[in-house]
Order: sequence, then C-alpha cells, then structure tokens
Amino acid sequence: MNIIYIDQKNATITTKQNQLFINTQQIPFKLIDTIILSGNYNLKTKDILHITQNNISILFISNNLAKSAIIHSANAKNSELKLKQYTKASTTPIDIAKYILTNKITSHNQHLKELNLKSNSTYLTKIQNANSLDELLGIEGSYSRYYFIQYFKQFPKKICKGKRSKQPPLDPLNAMLSFTYTLFYNLISIRLASFGFEPSIGFLHRPFREHYALSSDILEIYRAPINGFVKELFTSKTLTINDFTKQKGVYLKYNSRKNFWNSFNAFYQTQQSKIDNTISEIRSLL
Repeated sequence: MNIIYIDQKNATITTKQNQLFINTQQIPFKLIDTIILSGNYNLKTKDILHITQNNISILFISNNLAKSAIIHSANAKNSELKLKQYTKASTTPIDIAKYILTNKITSHNQHLKELNLKSNSTYLTKIQNANSLDELLGIEGSYSRYYFIQYFKQFPKKICKGKRSKQPPLDPLNAMLSFTYTLFYNLISIRLASFGFEPSIGFLHRPFREHYALSSDILEIYRAPINGFVKELFTSKTLTINDFTKQKGVYLKYNSRKNFWNSFNAFYQTQQSKIDNTISEIRSLL
C-alpha cells in the first residue's frame, strides 16, 4: 500500500489527468493506494470521485484521531466472501478467534524476549483449551495486563505513568500508542474492504455499534510491533517530552507531527505485506 500523508495547513488539493496535486507537487494515481488527510481542506466532490474511481481510498482524521472517516469506491466487491464471513462469524468463529489470539500472544512474547523481559507462554495452552469466545476474551484481557506491566517498566515516569490510559491518554507514551493503534485500525479497515471483507464482522471481537470488529481482530496481532515502533520513537529521540502538549490529556503537537509521519511511513512499509498475508490466511479459514 502506497500511502500519501497530507498534514499541512492551508494546502490546496486537486486532481487532473489521473494525478493528485498538493499545492505545486504532483503525484500520479498509479503510485497511490491510500491518502491520509489530517486537518481542514477544501476537497471538491469531483476530485473525491476522481480519486475513488481510481481505487484509491481516502482516510480523513482529526488532529487527535478522535474522529475519522473512510471514503472509497461504492462498487460492490467480493460478495461471495462476505457471505462466507457472515456464516463463519455466526456459526463457528472460535477457530479463527484462536488463530488471531495465538498469533497475538506469540508476537507479544517474542517482543518481550527481544526486550529481555519476561514472557509467558502458559496463555497459549489456555487458548487451545478454551471453549468459548468469552473465555478467549478473558485470556486476551489477562495477557494484555501482564504484557503492559512488563512493557511499561522500560520508560521513565516523565514518558509513562506505568499504566495504559486511552481516553484521554495521560502521558506521551500512551498518546503515541493510541495514535498509532488508531492509524493501523483504519488502514487495516481499508485493506479488508479492498479484499472484499466486511470490517465490522469479527471473529474474536463481537460486532458493536460503529466498531470495525474484524479490524480490531487483526490489529491485535500487530500491537507488539507497533509497541516496538513507539518505543523506538522515544529511545531514538525522534520524539521527546517537549513534542507534547497537555490539554485534558496529552497529545502530540502539530509542529512535531512531521517527524512522526516520516517514521510511521517507513515502519508501515515493513508491516503492510504481513497484514495482507494475515487477511489472506483468515480468508483461507472461512
């Protein structure tokens, strides 16, 4: 997936002859899969249609990622796959749920080992012995608490208060974890739609209101590499405590986002083919 990030004040965005124009910069559509827009832009309807008709998705996000919207072509795609997905999710979802959770805990244990922290493989046995989704969700919650106790030990208190906080994030580390998780959640949703899946119908997580349950399922597998990426942002001093502001929570400053986008793009490129492989594996399990 080739992603274009537009996070500029007062940028002009137009399209012409299958090219995207950002102020004076021009990018051929063939080099773009997804456009991420953060901020306020005047994007005309004809340009949105021109973009989506070329199978490019647009992700709109607010500055703190509290709000987002995805626009892509309205053409139906792979309805047969959706029927299989619905049937599997409503009848026998537990084998795919076990696949997702096993991969999550395996990747997280590996990450703890790489950090010279204590891993715990007993949860893998618990997964195999589980007989319901409720049991699996209980295992997932218990393991996540265990993992974060280990993970947070690495950071000074000025970066992390030692526990997970979300709405709002209460320290720089949690701000970047939530920011990056939400980006991945939306990008996974776009990839699922491109395959023909319905992102709201999950196997481990249950469909709920506006929640993309299947996107959350797949995100679980990629939280460990995301956590490693976020750690590197701070250890490399790409971001420091001075890059954050506190306003009812802790958030990355606008002027500091350029460094994040550059690092995120390089990191996401290492994960995109793996995400597609995970989606293909789930499709094979239907």
